Amino acid sequence: MNEENVLFEMTSEISDEALEESYSEFEAQEQPLEDESNSFYSEAASDEITDACEQTVDEEPELDELTILKAEVESLRTQLKAREDEERAVTRIHSELAEFEEYFPEVELSSIPDDVWEKVKDGASLSASYSLFKRKEELKNKKICDINEKNRKMSAGSVIGGDGEKFFSPAEVKRMTPAQVKTNYDGIVESMRHWN
Repeated sequence: MNEENVLFEMTSEISDEALEESYSEFEAQEQPLEDESNSFYSEAASDEITDACEQTVDEEPELDELTILKAEVESLRTQLKAREDEERAVTRIHSELAEFEEYFPEVELSSIPDDVWEKVKDGASLSASYSLFKRKEELKNKKICDINEKNRKMSAGSVIGGDGEKFFSPAEVKRMTPAQVKTNYDGIVESMRHWN
């Protein structure tokens, strides 16, 4: 059923009920007005005035009813459009969540950063926004690793030799017990080569 048929059915139901109510209200209000106007005018002039008033009153309810119905139809159209927009939004959310679960099954929705949700609110896809976020994080981590690697290469080096042996300073060797000197004898001899 298309939008026009739905609106026509809704307005035809409303119009019949509204017309009956309005006409009943009109009849209830018409009698006191007539009594008041008759008291102000003489009998002779009252017939002409009454005829003129009846014609005007008869035309005004039709115009008022038509205006009211047009306003109701416009209101219903606005409500229908809002409901359709809401349904499209809900459908979009469901499809984006399904797509996200397909591409990122291990990611909990609660772990998605606020920046990603802001992009989604602006109309971007959830999967695309999250992918962009992850890529930026990877690039940032790679840059950090590259800087650390560069710094490591530029440093003086560790106290461990190329083959994994630890070098000892003369002060460390002096503080060693005889048992420690015996255990670390090869390392001490290798360290002595680098002391001068």
